[in-house]
Parts: sequence; C-alpha cells; structure tokens
Amino acid sequence: MPSSAQIVDGKVVAETTPTYEKRTPGDSLDKQAFLQLLVAQMQYQDPLEPMDNTEYVSQLAQFSALEAMQNVEQALTNQNAFNLVGKHVIMSVGSSDGSANVEIAGKVDFVQIVNGKAQLSIEDKTYSIDDLEYVVGEDYLASVLTNK
Repeated sequence: MPSSAQIVDGKVVAETTPTYEKRTPGDSLDKQAFLQLLVAQMQYQDPLEPMDNTEYVSQLAQFSALEAMQNVEQALTNQNAFNLVGKHVIMSVGSSDGSANVEIAGKVDFVQIVNGKAQLSIEDKTYSIDDLEYVVGEDYLASVLTNK
C-alpha cells in the first residue's frame, strides 16, 4: 500500500497503483480476502463523511451467511459422496481442474475427506468427487466397457 497520498477535489488519491491477484470465475472469496477488502474500504473512506459502523456490521453478517451456505453445500456434497460407496461410477479425471481429461470407470470402494473435499477410491486410486460424471448400474457399465 502507498506510504503517502494526495488529496484531489476532497478525495484521497494514492500515489502508487495497488496490485491485484488474477481470479478465475471458479475462485471463491474467503475470509482473508473479505477482511482485506474491509480494511481497504476503511482505509480509503472519506474522512469528512465516514461510513456508518452498521454498514460494516451488515457486510460482515452477509459474508458470514454466505460462508455458512458454502459450508453447508460442501457438507452435502461430502454426504452424497458417502452414498456412492458400492456404486459403479464413470469419472472424467482432470475435468475439474482443466488437466488432461481421462475417463475411468469402476466401483467406489470407500470415500475419504482430504482438506474438506471428498475423494472417491476406485481400484486403489483416489479421485476428486468433482471429476464424477455418471453413477451407473453394473449392467450398463459392463456394456460400456465391452464396447470400448
């Protein structure tokens, strides 16, 4: 952040340009980013017309509610993963992170949670639940595998 600033037309103008991190559409706003935004908002507010404290509390409450919804969504996704144990699935490995896209198929042996994210174990290898494409019946999977 700048060490000094100028005031032009009653507004603070920074002498240096702030740096920005490039975000992709799938990125989420975490607590740290929210706090950085809040501090920047407080730092650069107009000293003659400061923001009301209730606005900060309102923003914090909205962010807390959003974070709680994201946590519920992740918990439901993980719960759905546990329901896949014993089921036959087709995975599109690499589709979630943009790397090489390889399809694998098999029966889910077990599920483990790594860093809050469900991992499906298929034939002694683990795959992210984000790569799940289809849940299929055993007969359908056998017909797909014989046609390859």
